[in-house]
Amino acid sequence: MIAAIRGALASGERERATSMLRQNWLRLLLESHTSELERLCVDFPDPHDPHLLLIRACCRDLAGDPHGAAFLRGQGLRTAADDFVACFTNLLLAPDNSTKAAIADRAKLALSECGPEDDYPSALFLLGWTEIRLRRNIPEAISLLRSASEEARLQSRDATFRLAQSNLAFALTHAGAFSEAERILDGLDALPEAVETADWDRFEGGLRPSTRGTIAFWRGEYEAAATQLRSIVSTEAPGTNFEAQARLYLILTLIALQQKERYREAAELLQGVSTADKHGVPWGTLRRVVAAWLAYAEGQPAVALRLAAPAVTRTGAPVAHALLGELYQRLDQADLARQALRHATATPPPRYALVSTLVTSAALSSVAGRGQQAHEFLDRALEAAAPERILSPFLSPDPTVSDLLSAHTPGGTVQERVLRDVFARRDAVSQVVTGVLTQREREILGYLRTTMTADEIAAQLSVAYPTVKTHIRAIYRKLGVTTRRAAVRAVDAGEMGDLRVQVSGPSGREVVGS
Repeated sequence: MIAAIRGALASGERERATSMLRQNWLRLLLESHTSELERLCVDFPDPHDPHLLLIRACCRDLAGDPHGAAFLRGQGLRTAADDFVACFTNLLLAPDNSTKAAIADRAKLALSECGPEDDYPSALFLLGWTEIRLRRNIPEAISLLRSASEEARLQSRDATFRLAQSNLAFALTHAGAFSEAERILDGLDALPEAVETADWDRFEGGLRPSTRGTIAFWRGEYEAAATQLRSIVSTEAPGTNFEAQARLYLILTLIALQQKERYREAAELLQGVSTADKHGVPWGTLRRVVAAWLAYAEGQPAVALRLAAPAVTRTGAPVAHALLGELYQRLDQADLARQALRHATATPPPRYALVSTLVTSAALSSVAGRGQQAHEFLDRALEAAAPERILSPFLSPDPTVSDLLSAHTPGGTVQERVLRDVFARRDAVSQVVTGVLTQREREILGYLRTTMTADEIAAQLSVAYPTVKTHIRAIYRKLGVTTRRAAVRAVDAGEMGDLRVQVSGPSGREVVGS
């Protein structure tokens, strides 16, 4: 298309060249190399035309030059008419959420008034892309991207179709519709590879692997998540695209797997994430929350509290605040945890964030001595987790969560099925992290070396007797034994790898097994 426009210019057909550019600039922005599009704009007879300046500003933004983009945008908006080109270039370039939201509302009107020279499929895509990042109406973003996909398919716009489908999968993932998102991603993977990668693909930065990695993380499939997320980490990324999201989720995955030898790598990954918001994404808040989690994992609770403090006052980041609520609960900061959870649920959060807030609420209620309420929260969490197998919030090594799960009586068959999946996934994660046993199971195994009864162990740990019995049965099952003595012998014989257990017995003495 760029060659055709240049041909019209070379033939002296300026009006035809201008019409072709107006009709195709957004498609070219999405599907080609921005350097070629910008050079074409510069080579027009009147390169200072406001529309050309605005198109060039978009090219600069995609190329990672925000200062050049801001300058050209300012020049173009001085004289540009408030038409389709001005509206949709500004939709991409708007510097903050409030401005972007106002322009998106105008863009919807412009979309309904598209003329024959306006690129309807690309405009649909860009509007849906914007609504995802504004996070004010995810169902509408999903609807727009579905329409963009269908329009692109009908017009044989393969590149735009791929972009619309990839972003639709991301929007569905953000909404917690993991299964449908995976079906779309599977369909995209079955298509022939694109002959050439457009700059927009690089601008988004590994959207598909990042989306798959996000789904795997929230399902508690941490090793699969790490594989997907690590595949797109790049030192040359701008820190504000899906590669940055992959960095954050990879850090959370390393923490979940307790891979302490990689925490230095995690800290370096964090440096590649922007501290400033862009395109509606609260990168600064997300980075701060993940940094606080990393400090906590490294055994620096005071640093974690200091890093987290500014994030708890921010709004509009439900996933970040769900994670922050859990962190504060782990740090025994109940009031701050509840404040973070209020932010997370101020508007309906994604399903996975909702499950996380419910599990944290259950833990907070349990610590406060409200056992019945704790199990009600846990039952709601299991029910919400069921449709998309959202298991990660239940995999916390926190003994409070472990004990709640062990003592829980599911409220129905749905919850019972999810609870079985939770225990199976906890076993799998435990095997990766510690060899076999969870933190609480390792602690109880230490007491099994003594003459203490299950009642006495329960009293020592301040948990219910049935909870201890459930943990003991889990230990026996994992070690393939049926008695206390056989469990101790299995560990001493090294049959289950390194299961070193170190706890304090009733007199304060250490109980050690290796």
